[in-house]
Amino acid sequence: MNRSWKWFGAICGILGGVLFIIFSFAGMLVYPGGYSFLTNYFSEIGLTQVGGQPNGAGYALFMAACTSAAVCSIPFWLSIRTVFTKPTSVRYMGLIGTILGIMTAPFLSGLSILAGDIFPYQHGLSTVLIFLLYSSAIVIYSVAILLNKNYNHLFSLVGFVVAAICLLHIFLIGTALMQKIAVYGLVLWSAFQGYALLKMFH
Repeated sequence: MNRSWKWFGAICGILGGVLFIIFSFAGMLVYPGGYSFLTNYFSEIGLTQVGGQPNGAGYALFMAACTSAAVCSIPFWLSIRTVFTKPTSVRYMGLIGTILGIMTAPFLSGLSILAGDIFPYQHGLSTVLIFLLYSSAIVIYSVAILLNKNYNHLFSLVGFVVAAICLLHIFLIGTALMQKIAVYGLVLWSAFQGYALLKMFH
């Protein structure tokens, strides 16, 4: 994997989060009847109908938000793995973390395509799997960061905190506000990691 490809993956770590925020915020603006940041879930942006009103624009924007983030996540996970190659235990941790991270991509795109008001079970299952897989990948990489003397260990602490928030949301605090905190935590984690990788690849 050459340097330019690594750079691209690092930039995708930032770009995916930026695109998700832009598209999802645009979806909030066109939400029928007005979107409440504190009480409405992200998935509600992508409902095909809201209160009997069609929500085609919101559905399309939510699909763009999730799919763009999913596509960007793949080169990001491949890029971050190249930093964790030694010793062997760390290399395997990077491999497992990257596999788990990439596995979130089809579920992330899929949950936006499978709108919650039409496919509630599939949509809900995809949501749970995303948080579980992504938080597991973050935990594994956070441990790998602790074992990598060239990586700022502060990123490890941030990773553990973000993963804990995601798990708390799934298992204990299922509110819309907690979901926002968990999702934006994931966005910030990938953005910070992308920035760190850009500096390392410089």
